[in-house]
Amino acid sequence: MDNAITRPLILALGLPFPAAHILLGLANLGTVTSMWNALAAMAICLVLMAVVTWPGKGRTLPRLHAGMAVFGVVLMDLLVMTALPSDVHPGYAAWHCGAIEMLMVTVAMRNRVALAWLGISLFAILDFSGSMLHRLSVVDGLALVVTPLMWIGIATAVSKVLRRCVDQARTYTSQETEAAVRLAREEARRLAQTDWIHELDRLARPSLELIASGSLSEQDRQNCALLEAQLRDQIRGRALATPDVLRAARDARARGVKVDILDDRETELSAAVLSEASALLSTSLENADGGFVRGRALPSGSETAVTILAYDELAVRDEVYVEIRER
Repeated sequence: MDNAITRPLILALGLPFPAAHILLGLANLGTVTSMWNALAAMAICLVLMAVVTWPGKGRTLPRLHAGMAVFGVVLMDLLVMTALPSDVHPGYAAWHCGAIEMLMVTVAMRNRVALAWLGISLFAILDFSGSMLHRLSVVDGLALVVTPLMWIGIATAVSKVLRRCVDQARTYTSQETEAAVRLAREEARRLAQTDWIHELDRLARPSLELIASGSLSEQDRQNCALLEAQLRDQIRGRALATPDVLRAARDARARGVKVDILDDRETELSAAVLSEASALLSTSLENADGGFVRGRALPSGSETAVTILAYDELAVRDEVYVEIRER
């Protein structure tokens, strides 16, 4: 929506209309009291035409350029008003009113509404005061400034409507993005749950059917206990419960090692940390013949991401403690 104020439209506002008023002023140089004042004002107008149409960030006019435009229109008005005849309506000798009007409209349409109002207000005060000094009627004096004020009002309304539309478009885009992310997250969770259900069915169904049959050997009971511990590791260990770790943990438990795999982290581990933790934890489990082995992912915010402890009272010298820091 912000693209509605295109570069060609800015050029159309800031170049041909002021140029047309300059031509009108040139055609009426015979009615002014000082041709040089009028020509100086026209030169300033030409400079301001380049200033207000100068490319900026998007359609926004650089603040310095907007300030130059305000100063320039005040100087233009002073030069022209000092050269206008007294006691008669100046006609198109007051060409500067239309030129200043379109210059300030261009400034307003380029997101410098406050400075545009400052410029047009200073113009209106100076021009009306000059009209009174030239002994024009109040109606004639107001006629010279009312139209420029109305055009700035229209430009302000259009600029604000466009700004509101841009803000609404950004809000809708943000909401759409959030909705898409939420739907993607929910879909990923649903797929993960489906995969987990299938994996659980694959692992647990044979043991459950064996238990239902009622004919369990001691080895069957041990296998069921190991399976239960493996499923617990997958739930509590989450990221740390990689296939290698689960396999090593099952074998270690079969040798009588107590194993705890915990993931207390609310965020994902980096790939480098997870790879190192999986390798070290698997090695500790494979080397353990007794005691206990514990691998834990610490809550996010801790300097240490994962700790691994392997301890056996019968082999104190083989104690292992490792801290893996996030990087």
